[in-house]
Amino acid sequence: MQAARKHSDIEADWDIKATQSAIDAAKAVISGDGINARAAISSLSNVEWGWIAAAAIFAWIKTKSQQAVAEGTGYDQPIRTMKHRDPAPWEAGAVESILPALGNLELPWDKPVGEWPKPVITTLAWHIYRLAGSAIAARDEGAQCTITKKLSRVETEREISAANGGGLLSRSELHDDDIPF
Repeated sequence: MQAARKHSDIEADWDIKATQSAIDAAKAVISGDGINARAAISSLSNVEWGWIAAAAIFAWIKTKSQQAVAEGTGYDQPIRTMKHRDPAPWEAGAVESILPALGNLELPWDKPVGEWPKPVITTLAWHIYRLAGSAIAARDEGAQCTITKKLSRVETEREISAANGGGLLSRSELHDDDIPF
């Protein structure tokens, strides 16, 4: 009888699969009709690097999405969760977004932090807490059902109209006004 596997072992297996998928996809770009496999790395253009990066990222996400289906979780959980990274890129990106706002604070940036008075450090810590909390909340709010959200008929018509150069209006919002001349 086989013993139950620990969640961390299962997660590690999925991470290995996702990484291997990313590597395989990147290698596939350097073959056949893709990038010349004999090209020197230093000679690759930004477009070619983009092909490699996109192939790797998309393959990694595809495998992590397969994990979500297999585990019955939301699509975002396996993609966002990286237990071996602290902070995870998902958190690091949100926190990194606050750095310009912190740089704009009027603090004695010309001195080492160890020389700052306690009230100044408290002010910095408060701003970090407030800004990081707001950034993480905005990140989480933006992630809510963005891929799987079902739009109503009116919302769909508005988006189609706007995508085709029209106004952000549904059919029911367009009026058949009489021509004024």
